[in-house]
Amino acid sequence: MGELFDVGTLSRYDMSSGTYHQLQRDHIRFEEKYTEKFGNGFICRILINYMCYAQENFLEQFESDVVSRFVNVKYDDYIKDDRISLTKKLIEKISEFDFSINTAFKKRVVITYLLEQFTQLPLSEREKVYCYHQYMSIIQAMDKKELLIVKQLTGKEYEVKPFDIRIDENTLSYYLIGYSRLKGSESDFESHSFKLSRIKECRSKHKETKLSYAEIKTIKEINDKFGSAYIARNLVKKDIEKTIVRLTKNGYENLYLRIVSHQRPIPITSPKQISLNGDDYYDLTFDCSYQHIRNYFFSFGSEAEIISPLLLREMFINDYKRSLERYQSD
Repeated sequence: MGELFDVGTLSRYDMSSGTYHQLQRDHIRFEEKYTEKFGNGFICRILINYMCYAQENFLEQFESDVVSRFVNVKYDDYIKDDRISLTKKLIEKISEFDFSINTAFKKRVVITYLLEQFTQLPLSEREKVYCYHQYMSIIQAMDKKELLIVKQLTGKEYEVKPFDIRIDENTLSYYLIGYSRLKGSESDFESHSFKLSRIKECRSKHKETKLSYAEIKTIKEINDKFGSAYIARNLVKKDIEKTIVRLTKNGYENLYLRIVSHQRPIPITSPKQISLNGDDYYDLTFDCSYQHIRNYFFSFGSEAEIISPLLLREMFINDYKRSLERYQSD
């Protein structure tokens, strides 16, 4: 073990191209920036947090996996251009675990194994690993019924009365849902949700807070109807009128049903097929937030038309006007 975690040396981390590209996608998804190569901080954060997240589970299978998959691996099949320094914090975390005393283990095997295990997790669990300490702070605050201080990537800070942390069915990401207000504000708390990977820091204010029966009832209704990603401030169920979207045959049969699956809203009634001027169309009725409809159907362009409500129709018209103006500008 001493050779594997020598503080004074650079230690390669080897990975398949699939693992590399998944980490690259996650780097953009979680850090919201693009680089060709990952920095020390990104990889070390994943490694340290993954060991915290999966202490018991991965240790049970680690030795047998390494023996069967990595001891005689041909590293020619792996990407070789990247290196990390084994930071003190990472070395201390790895040294907490007795991985194995098997003398057949090669240098870098543990790091390679951990990175590949991480990339095999579902998206929501990779997000939880990347934001492990924020996630645990939220869980602890909810257990103790304490007020949270949440700092977003934008730098804005909020006081939050937490209700729950859930995976949104549309985005497959974790969201902290509850009632919030800007830190230091004397305004009322309003319903709100925070995407976990957009929370930069999260800590308990160590001040007891309780949600009233009415607050709990309202946020449950909003969450059940709109989903955790679309909980807006002061939003209640009756604020959202049903939406009718008219799709061309191609828009319905190809874009909606086959291709654009991410964040796809589900109609509340069977699609109604109609014919206009000899062309076939499908009217779909939704009972979800306007923002959900905008996020999903805007990219459909001329293959989709908002029939009602008029407010949402005007939003689309204005969105497309702004896009057209950009293309027409010099």
